[in-house]
Amino acid sequence: MENIQIFIYSIIQGITEFLPVSSSAHLYFIQDIFNWEDNALLLAIGAHLGTFLAVIAFNRKFLIYFKENHLLPFALIASLPVILTGGLIGLLGYDSFKSNLYIIAFACIVGGVLLELSDNKKKNKNEIIFKDSIIVGVFQILALIPGMSRSGTVITAMRFLGINRKLSITFSLLTGIPVLLAACVFGIYKIANLSNLNFIKLSFIVIISFFSAIITIHFFYKWIEKFSFRIFSIYRVLLGILILLYLI
Repeated sequence: MENIQIFIYSIIQGITEFLPVSSSAHLYFIQDIFNWEDNALLLAIGAHLGTFLAVIAFNRKFLIYFKENHLLPFALIASLPVILTGGLIGLLGYDSFKSNLYIIAFACIVGGVLLELSDNKKKNKNEIIFKDSIIVGVFQILALIPGMSRSGTVITAMRFLGINRKLSITFSLLTGIPVLLAACVFGIYKIANLSNLNFIKLSFIVIISFFSAIITIHFFYKWIEKFSFRIFSIYRVLLGILILLYLI
């Protein structure tokens, strides 16, 4: 049963981390349904490390593009607010709300509606300016609310700013690099003194999350070449409703 838990968790994290649907919503919902509390920290660290490596591997050419066009500082600026705020909340121990399914359900619904509204913007700018990175950074703090989705908040902010869908996805992936790195470092710090750390399980989680994330990112780009974000908006609203029905 433990191996099944690890496999399902890793697959879900890899698939949902970079889609605007909230990985935390899916993971906490699944954990509550099956009462999965064991290995929670190990699963989170391994999954974050796997998806971090995936976004690095996939985004090599985009990293070069952003470096050549002096846009990497913008991605870092947009990431700092959520990293600093999230780190402060974690250090102070105020993050117990993260597993609250009521908050997650309403955040899924609100996030889905905002994504749909933002995607109706007619402008399709193909450049990012300093002001955009500041706005995206502030907006990304909403991702600390479980169910809002980090990638979803970035994409929503970018679309409200009139930036085209492909660049919105790319910027979402790039801003995910420092955020995921910070999550990995914080997680490793928390398990550094554990004597029973299972490196085989950790490696298994990293590998599954890595490959499922790579496949998902590739699919996401292919999808957005032909379609809008509407299916993800609808899915989020339905997921939020499903969680509320589950809680009744």
